[in-house]
Amino acid sequence: MAKGFILKDNLTKDTLLKVAAFGFIAVAALTSPYFLHTVARGYFKEKTKEMRLKRARKLRELQKRKLLEFKEMSDGSVKITLTHLGKKLVRQYKLEEMAIAKPKQWDRKWRIIIYDIPISKSNARDVFREKIKKLGLYQLQKSIWVSPYECLPEIEFLCSIFDIDMDNCVYYFKTPEIPKEKQIKKYFSL
Repeated sequence: MAKGFILKDNLTKDTLLKVAAFGFIAVAALTSPYFLHTVARGYFKEKTKEMRLKRARKLRELQKRKLLEFKEMSDGSVKITLTHLGKKLVRQYKLEEMAIAKPKQWDRKWRIIIYDIPISKSNARDVFREKIKKLGLYQLQKSIWVSPYECLPEIEFLCSIFDIDMDNCVYYFKTPEIPKEKQIKKYFSL
């Protein structure tokens, strides 16, 4: 995680997540002292003057903290993008909000996650285990976890965040039956 950043600042979080969603923001007229107010009104849809001012200040602060980069283009416009550090913080925000979607009706298939992460990545393995536990998966054995719900995108995201080779270290498959099914159904209230 990007050290030294307060994650509870909702305006910082909102600004970074919106820039990430846009990919980048292009603005004409860098020479105008109010160009960030234009960004706040146009891209962030801030309606009040007070909120435009807060958002403009936040954009400038994020640039100074090296979370956003302002690049002047050859046509005089400005392109606002996330820096590497900004992208890292956005991934952290997304990691904290991650949850497995529960469909209205269960498809009666179990998702099994088996992992064997090398000792050289023991920190990543420990955090990976904690995160899948927080996602609500059932631990069948030390490195075997079960979910009745689709969770492949979440597992792939965790592997990308913690630099775990999904093709060689993590296995994901569906099956109609599992051991301890009655106990696991009770755990998931199925």
